Amino acid sequence: MKRRIQRGPGRGQQGVTLIIALIMLMVIGLASAAMMRGALTADVMSNNARLQTLANQAAQLALRFCETQVETAQKDWQGGFTIHDAVSPQLWTDFDNWEGGSAIAVTVPAAVMKSDKSSFSPSKLPQCLAEYRTDLGGSMRVIVVTARGFSPDYAQTEAGRQTSGSVVWLQSTLRVN
Repeated sequence: MKRRIQRGPGRGQQGVTLIIALIMLMVIGLASAAMMRGALTADVMSNNARLQTLANQAAQLALRFCETQVETAQKDWQGGFTIHDAVSPQLWTDFDNWEGGSAIAVTVPAAVMKSDKSSFSPSKLPQCLAEYRTDLGGSMRVIVVTARGFSPDYAQTEAGRQTSGSVVWLQSTLRVN
């Protein structure tokens, strides 16, 4: 006599639950990895925006510093302040006027950058340069002030060429009375 073995419900599906659970875990893991990558990308983007803003603020400070020096003709810091005569091409366009032994750009003193309300200190102090120009109509003499500010992560080679970080350039035009 043969005995029939009866299988209960679901006995033929052994292991299917495990496969489904593994697939679900894999989907959850991939979704988590994608969300973490998105969060990391957003963090990098916001940090870059912060560094760019700090470089912009340093450039604005340098621009205002130079404008003040031009307007009040103050010479209370070492080296004085020079407004350069108009030449072509404009002085600010030549890299050697900003870096190296022949540089004529003025570095904003560290005391101007210091604040009791902030511990921020740039890796490189902002710079500015003022030069006489003639306005577009050719009838009025103006002073063009050019400034550049650097982000805290700014780095450069010994020759002064940028390797990382942000540099922001700003210009203003002052009318000479």
